Amino acid sequence: MKLLKSVSLPTSSTALKTVNVLFEDKIIKLSTDEIEVEEDVQIIDAKGLLMLPGGIDPHTHILAKNTDSATDLAKITKIALEGGWTTLAELSYHTQSPVFNNSALKKKIALVNANSFTSLALWGHIDIGDYPYHAESAQEIWNKGVVGIALAVPSPNPAIPDITFTEIMDLFFDIYESDTSFAFQGYDYKNYQEFSPTAQLEAIKKILRRMQENPIHIPRISSYPTIEFINSVSKRSDISFATCISDLMALYNPDVFSTPFRCDYADFADLLFDLLRSNKIYLLSNCVAPPVKNPNYCELFQGCNPELMNYSYLWVLSEIWKKRKVPLATCLKMTSENAAKRLGIYPEKGSLDPGSDADFVLYDPEATTIVKGNKGNDIELSGSFKAIYLKGNQVAGKDFATIQQGSFLARSTNPKRRHNNSSWI
Repeated sequence: MKLLKSVSLPTSSTALKTVNVLFEDKIIKLSTDEIEVEEDVQIIDAKGLLMLPGGIDPHTHILAKNTDSATDLAKITKIALEGGWTTLAELSYHTQSPVFNNSALKKKIALVNANSFTSLALWGHIDIGDYPYHAESAQEIWNKGVVGIALAVPSPNPAIPDITFTEIMDLFFDIYESDTSFAFQGYDYKNYQEFSPTAQLEAIKKILRRMQENPIHIPRISSYPTIEFINSVSKRSDISFATCISDLMALYNPDVFSTPFRCDYADFADLLFDLLRSNKIYLLSNCVAPPVKNPNYCELFQGCNPELMNYSYLWVLSEIWKKRKVPLATCLKMTSENAAKRLGIYPEKGSLDPGSDADFVLYDPEATTIVKGNKGNDIELSGSFKAIYLKGNQVAGKDFATIQQGSFLARSTNPKRRHNNSSWI
């Protein structure tokens, strides 16, 4: 058991409150008063550092070749952990061993438990070629704790059979009575020769016309008109989306960062900032994947350099909160709370309330961190992470040798709808 003394905690206003926090693997008690403890309790003087929830990325794309999976998983989750991301959810586009059924899920869980530095949830896949058992298999792995079923049109990977929009509609009908969550990434390749933001938007509209009550999540949107469309229907349809942090970096620090994606945010900069400021950008994701050399991979199924995760959470706090004055509570929802809700792991993750896992970072807002962007130029970020805790143990931080204590994270509840008012902040 540990007692964290004199730590600052964010609130729904701009004010911070100083509290003492008693925790083991979970947070036990928060109090503005002294907490009396036994002599064997470890006491940590935070000296006013800010306690923030560990970052949660709702979809990474780490696993590809089976021969590289263990190495990639360990390397990339270590980078993420040292950057303050304590929970990831792996949505594999190019894996050679998709999670179609319980047997495949068990193998992935063993891989995660042996190699991950973070808590790691898993998205499953659908084997439409296994008709009529594909829907039953999807329900099996959903009941075993995957955070959703990933759909891709066209399939980015020969190991995952192509699925048509008609077959997706049939799948939605087959599982209509369940609460199974889906991720969809793709474009209308029947009517458009190649990917474009317009082709992606048309595919999203086709999905919406076919969906039932099941939650749908779009892993990456890099086009403002598509964001505007999804926001306009999100109260009628249970749909959410993620914005890639690298797109925002390229928008706000173009001399330092570039994005690998086709992105039109610069054409709508003021409108986009209004969405950020008013809590209408639901989720931020790093969208990371190991580098691929295949030029035939569609842009939608490629990812950012994993090194991004080493400083992306810090960048959001420095650029979006401190410099551009978007409320801290909003930034934390985009980087932690909302992802946990959508994945069905809240309030176990993404919260600092008693009963939640003790996953947090100690952040010094007065320090600075020098980062080299992917254009080769340096940028000074305001703030630094002094310590990173996972389930109550320090696992990374300044002058601290990073420890591997990650494990598979099963979904613990049903995904929350995008529009809900509950919050720990």
